[in-house]
Amino acid sequence: FSYAKLCQALRYLLRDGPDCLLVGTNRDHRLPLEGGTAIPGTGCLVKAVETAAQREAFIVGKPNRYMFDCVAGEFDIDPARTIMVGDRLDTDILMGNSCGLTTLLTLTGVTALDEVQGHRESDCPARQSLVPDYYVDSIADLLPALGD
Repeated sequence: FSYAKLCQALRYLLRDGPDCLLVGTNRDHRLPLEGGTAIPGTGCLVKAVETAAQREAFIVGKPNRYMFDCVAGEFDIDPARTIMVGDRLDTDILMGNSCGLTTLLTLTGVTALDEVQGHRESDCPARQSLVPDYYVDSIADLLPALGD
């Protein structure tokens, strides 16, 4: 990604107008790294193009259910027998809940348990949609259950 590529994206979007789709994979602001550091996520790049183009991207990844619907249609997935495991409330857990899946939050990503508790205690439906069904400290905590 560079300023020149941002300019090129804007040229395409202006030239072709609404016929030129603006599609993003996700809106993740940052991605956590070990030791408490982070790097900018794809959402930063999507936002740059959206700002320049003055239009919103269609997001195909989490939390949009588009990707889940594609996979569920292809593989005949039963949401009642499916669990969404993820480390972000605003993408992984929100998508799982909106698709009728059981949700499991791993606390190894960007979400802390006190944030979950705040959403759980809220009367706001939007905040309630971010509450997972279950949580584990680490994805490694699931390994014993996978042996069954």
